[in-house]
Amino acid sequence: MEVATRFGLLPVVQHQIWTVSSPLPGFETLQRFVLIGVQTERPFLWLQSIDDSGVSFLLAPAAHFGLRYARIDAQSLPMVMVLLPTQSGQQLRAHGQAPLVFDAQLGQLEQHIVEASEVEGDGVFAPLAEVLVPPGLMSRLLALNPQ
Repeated sequence: MEVATRFGLLPVVQHQIWTVSSPLPGFETLQRFVLIGVQTERPFLWLQSIDDSGVSFLLAPAAHFGLRYARIDAQSLPMVMVLLPTQSGQQLRAHGQAPLVFDAQLGQLEQHIVEASEVEGDGVFAPLAEVLVPPGLMSRLLALNPQ
């Protein structure tokens, strides 16, 4: 099927569709998403709604923001929503208290709302040389290689 995204119409196959196990706060009507990786924008990914083409979120692995969670296994690769700076000179930060966890086996994602005391790290972008991405997640990624 073709899906309207921020990158135009893109071909999406069934195994690339992620469903939310419980609705994202403020986006209760959106149930299906695709995870888009743009080669030139790594380590960032786009979580694009396929229920509303006008909704997408910029994500990155929490480790790139120095974030670790007491109740979330780091092997599950928690992702965080990136907060873009509103003024020149501000640091790139993440919404650290609402990580997303992807279950590649089920094709589901879930947002965990956590207390500040359950999060280690400052949430400021400091890219790591490498963050291991679970193979199951990579096989469900819609990869774009812009010319």
